[in-house]
Parts: sequence; structure tokens; C-alpha cells
Amino acid sequence: SKLSTSAIISMLSLWPLVEARADCDFTDFPIMPEMKVSSLMDNAEYNSRPLGVRSFSAAVSSDSVVGFYRRRWRDRSSESTFGPWQQIGTLEDECFFTVQYGAAGGNTFGRLLISKVPEADTEQTLGVDVVKPSDALVVSDMKTDDGPKEGRVTIITSEQSVSELVSFYRSEMSRSNWSLEQSFNQAGGSVLVFRKGVSENNIVIMPAGGSSQILINEVEIN
Repeated sequence: SKLSTSAIISMLSLWPLVEARADCDFTDFPIMPEMKVSSLMDNAEYNSRPLGVRSFSAAVSSDSVVGFYRRRWRDRSSESTFGPWQQIGTLEDECFFTVQYGAAGGNTFGRLLISKVPEADTEQTLGVDVVKPSDALVVSDMKTDDGPKEGRVTIITSEQSVSELVSFYRSEMSRSNWSLEQSFNQAGGSVLVFRKGVSENNIVIMPAGGSSQILINEVEIN
């Protein structure tokens, strides 16, 4: 299903910057008996490589969750803080398994991620075919495939101002036959909603110090 812009920003900010591997499988991921696990993004690409993400909830404390993985992974695990999450992970056969978790009301919730240690010789150009300004630096590029819906979320930085980028996207998207459906300002930035048939493209442009950050969320329905 389609994700809101705020949900996408939240999810992207929580994912570690490592890439997945097609032969890393969730059957290899140890799961606590108390965990209720559901698919979040099994068929996604992050920075041109597969990424496996599942969500979980468990009616146990976070100490119980992290204790389970400490026992399973022993001295092969590492623990850290990532944004609002605590996380524990391990590396096995070039596959990196990560548990991100938080607690609320005596329960624990979070995400299970499978990713691959990046290899220098597999780097690919990001942001191919994405409408972007000439000075764009593509930070991340994620694709999803949900049956008839294909999604793409791209994050870009640019030295141009918000107003300059708004003018750029209005012009370039119109040239590509996208119709501007909605435009509004938010927190010093701007949100542009374009539509082409049943497909939709949301562009969020926000100031970031002396530069700007652009988030493009495209949902194409085949």
C-alpha cells in the first residue's frame, strides 16, 4: 500500500546504510517464540540492492528481547543506538542481521532487517531517470514492487534554494507530462503533488543549512 511522506521519512531515517543480498533469507533469522512478525518490505531495493525488512511486536520486555539475541549471537553481536532505537546485530556469511527495538507499556516492538556488507565493485549509479537539478547529489534511492504498484523513494541534496527548486520541478515535471495537483508550504519548505493518470509523484523540498534536501516519492500503477 502507499506510504505517507512522513512515514517514508521516518522509515528511511531508521534504516542503517548497508545493502541487502538476495540469498540472505529470513529463515536464517532467529525469532523469539513471543514475537508476532509481519512483512514490512520483503521486495524492496535500497541503493540498487535488495533489502529485507519485517516488523515485530512481543508481549515481553526489551531486556528479554535483547537477552534472547545476546544468547543466540553471543560474542559475535554488537549493540548500538540508532536514532530513537536500540539495536543489536551480527554478521554471518556476509549477511548482516539487525534487530531494532523500542518499548511501550511493557511490550517491545521494532524491525528485523537483513542486509549485506557493501562491496566496492558492486556500486551502481543512484537516481537514474529521476528528475533532479544539475547539482544534485543523490543520497539514497529505494524501489518497491507491490504487484500493480511500483514505488520509488529518492533523497537528494542540492545547493539551490527551496524557491529555485520549486520553480525547477514545476517546469520539469510539466515537461514530462505530470500535472500539478497540489502545492503548499510546510515548515519553511514546500510540498508538490503531481499526477500523471493514476500515478502520483510527491516532492518534498526542505531547507537544510545552506542547502536543500529533496525527497521524491513516486508511485506508479501499471
